[in-house]
Formats: sequence, structure tokens, C-alpha cells
Amino acid sequence: MRVAILGGSGGVGRWLIAIARENGDHVKTLVRDRTKLPNDLGAIGVIEGDALDPAAVDTTIAGCDVVFSALGAGGTGATSLYSRSAENIIGAMTRNKITRVLAISSAGAEDDPNMNFLARRVVMPFVLKNVLADMRRMEELFERSDLVYTIVRPGRLTDGPRTGLYRANDRFVPEKGSAISRADVADFMVRVVADERTIRKIAALTY
Repeated sequence: MRVAILGGSGGVGRWLIAIARENGDHVKTLVRDRTKLPNDLGAIGVIEGDALDPAAVDTTIAGCDVVFSALGAGGTGATSLYSRSAENIIGAMTRNKITRVLAISSAGAEDDPNMNFLARRVVMPFVLKNVLADMRRMEELFERSDLVYTIVRPGRLTDGPRTGLYRANDRFVPEKGSAISRADVADFMVRVVADERTIRKIAALTY
């Protein structure tokens, strides 16, 4: 399989690269700074650029079978990274006749009745308000597109190990779930590429 990973230098992105290489996939990744990637990546294609640049996105995904978006804004201020990059991804995939895309959003992108009180009433609507609003705009762009998308809403991300032991729920986090490792988010994304149950769905992930 030929895989494009946007945001390959981030926590989930590095795991996506590792798992794809483990599976024998051909990998291309778009990163803002290639020095943030490990040195032992072998023959993967690294494109240094910005997901807000349509040409960089087009170069990254051209010739691939599936696109993974693991982009992160890296702060809590106002951002349009998620929605603007989604526009570029949708445009590039349409031009290149690629249909399968999996993109990371977050639990709390819409009000989630399964989240605990502190997260639902304080952290999400106040601390992460700006990021989550743009993530939801990103989700809506994919939902309105003709792409074969899966949107992944992980709970609180940790640097724990890759276990393969997690729960996935439709839109809202599994009951009493709160966290999941970046490694397991990547594991899920790679596992469900060909899983028809996740097509045009939003999957919320926690342990």
C-alpha cells in the first residue's frame, strides 16, 4: 500500500510511519521540519512543507492509496489549521483521484455526554474551545465531501505503549473512557483502513 502521512513528525504521525513501515507500505510524509523526524527512517519520502500550502499537500499525496492526517496545532489559541488543511486535502485527493482518508480530530469536538464533568464543562468549552471549533469545521468539510473518510476522535493523548487494547465508539467516547496513547491511535487508524464499518464514520477512542 502507498501511504501519505500529513504531520509525520508529531506523536501520532511518528507512530503511523513506524506501523506503515512495519507493514511494508511505501510511505510519504509531509512535515514542517524534517529534523524532528528520527534518523533511521530508511527510504520513506519526506516532503518538507506546510499543510496550508496546496502544492505541498498535492506533492505528498500524489500516487498514494490512502491519506492519513495527523496534524496538530500545538497550542490552544485561535487556529484554522484543521479546516484549511482539510480543504487542501480534499482538493488534492479529488485532483489525484484518491478517495480514502483518515483524519485525527478530538473527543469534545461536539458536546459529548459520555465525558466526565470537568472535561465536558470546563476543559472542552473553555481551555480547548478554539482548537475544537476548528476541528469540528474540519470534520464537517470531510462529511460534506465525496471522500471515503474516517474521522478519529481520541480522548486525552498519552505517550503510553502500543497495546491494541482500546475501545471505539460512534462519535462519543466509550463510557468511563478518558485517555488513549498516541501509539494506539495510530494502531487503530492503520487497522481500519479497509474496514467498511468505519467508512464515513466518526470513531471516538479511549481505553
